[in-house]
Amino acid sequence: MRWRSEFTLYLGAIALFAGVVLWAQGTPPAVLAVFGGSFLVLTVAFVWRVARERRVLVVGSPSFELGQLDMTLEALGYEVRRCAGPGNRPCPVFQGHPCPMTERPVAAIVFREDGELGRYAPCGAAFRVPELIVEEHLDAEPATVGRMTRVGFDHGPERVIVAMEKMLA
Repeated sequence: MRWRSEFTLYLGAIALFAGVVLWAQGTPPAVLAVFGGSFLVLTVAFVWRVARERRVLVVGSPSFELGQLDMTLEALGYEVRRCAGPGNRPCPVFQGHPCPMTERPVAAIVFREDGELGRYAPCGAAFRVPELIVEEHLDAEPATVGRMTRVGFDHGPERVIVAMEKMLA
């Protein structure tokens, strides 16, 4: 989805460049207006598309389950951003630093494998968005406390996405 946004911006830049070249060659104002209008329309389309992107931060070690979750989120129109998580490298938020992810997600999904120890990644608090803690083998119904929900993955990614969308509503 991101490449479409960038493609729109590239087309706008090409229209602007073509307009400048034609202006330098003395082209009539009506033709220049077409290229200028094209540039404006493509720029507005780019801004509109980027503003509506729904990013989800998915935290955890690469696995088949996370691959399923990623594909399901992308099929629903979410843009997935990945982080290996504190189990794989030190989390800067635990050290008092901001998260290096510069794009603000609408939600954070922290996947914890069976037997994984340590604190949960504080992604929801760091970005002030809802956070889902996904336990690999948790069969209980989703439990929500504030802006955090704990859900199991035993029934597949659908349960996780339903819980996330309830929090986003």
